[in-house]
Amino acid sequence: MGPSAPLRIAVKDHFGKSDALVHALVLAGHEVVAANVKADILLLDFDPPEFNYRELIDRHKEHGTKVWLYPHGAGVQLEYDGLFEPYEHVDGRFVLAPGYVDFLRRIEVEQTAHVIGYPWCDPRPFRPCREVRNVLFAPTHPSGYGILADHFADANRETFAQLLEGPWNVTVRHIGSLEQNALWDAGGVEYVQGGFKLSTDEIDRADVVVAGEGTFPTLSLARGVPTIMTSQVKPIMYGMPGETPTKLRRPERYADYIRYPLDVEDAPLAELIELAAASEEPIAAWKRRFVGKTFDPNGLATLVEQAVRGDAAPAPPLEETRTLTIAGFADEIAEHPGLLAEYADRFTPDDDATLVLWGPGYGERAVLEMTERAISAAGIDPNRLPDILLLAGGPGTEAALVERASAVLSDWPAAGALGALPRLEAVTV
Repeated sequence: MGPSAPLRIAVKDHFGKSDALVHALVLAGHEVVAANVKADILLLDFDPPEFNYRELIDRHKEHGTKVWLYPHGAGVQLEYDGLFEPYEHVDGRFVLAPGYVDFLRRIEVEQTAHVIGYPWCDPRPFRPCREVRNVLFAPTHPSGYGILADHFADANRETFAQLLEGPWNVTVRHIGSLEQNALWDAGGVEYVQGGFKLSTDEIDRADVVVAGEGTFPTLSLARGVPTIMTSQVKPIMYGMPGETPTKLRRPERYADYIRYPLDVEDAPLAELIELAAASEEPIAAWKRRFVGKTFDPNGLATLVEQAVRGDAAPAPPLEETRTLTIAGFADEIAEHPGLLAEYADRFTPDDDATLVLWGPGYGERAVLEMTERAISAAGIDPNRLPDILLLAGGPGTEAALVERASAVLSDWPAAGALGALPRLEAVTV
């Protein structure tokens, strides 16, 4: 059923990244127009102070238009940690999966972010491979100016050299020339001239994908193909002539969280390929955080309508807790259930304490499932489980939790407003 009052939605496309969103909004009964047309809301992929993005945003804001970002690509926006600050005239953003929400929390970007799911391909289950024969290499590509930072060029060159030493049939999908990618013409290698438009053709024919961090390796993960990454959490740049890469300001807050677990830097490539092809288990938590669930067209349409009309439901008030309220992260205890076991050793159901497990960007069901897995993995007797309150993400949630909590149960780096609270081990009770 279409909306009671169809919206006019201006969209600035980025190499087809908005196609699924546009299709969903048209099916919902809305009118989609070009980016320079007056509209109720502008959707665009990025907000840098270059390439006329902010000029476009400001022209729309002059008419009272809402401005929201959709994903420029997969991979967190490291540009916000040194290259430029998020633009204050952006009203909010749609992100692929919950990990992007927590990254924004860690770098203290106070902006509404809603998870919409992965929109760029039809997902498939993981397909293990006992004997890897065909490896697809997608190097980190140069910018539109044909420029590639030295550290990316070095990684491309070194990864390609390792692939040539192995027993695999290697296909290279590159954007720009081989020289611009720091590669060369090698005998027995198949080369495919790719483009910025999304495609899974070569992915679906591969046993394993090795790719520079970004959108392409998440496509292969979504298609169920074993994947290895390169060039993660590195200095950033626009890729303009004469530009020098910018160092990240606060990587210690997020590097371990956002880094894909199977990286070419971690071990000989042959070992990584065997590990990646055997099981999805080593990367399951990362995939949950940064690939997430299938795109929800109806959910997106509802979120866009709420963004324009301002009728989104406010964050519900935090439920009553006991005298000592301790904040924790459902995502963290799911990955490290020992934290919960230590807490259960210290607190009983009869103690005047409540552990609030929050899931930034996650829904209620996901928070419950992560907590149940942690309880099981920690071996906690359900009859001896301390008082726990589960809290899904949403605007205003962190502020309410900070106001209530006295300490944090976490080994994650201190970040955001919760980072100012003491760790539980430092609190005497």
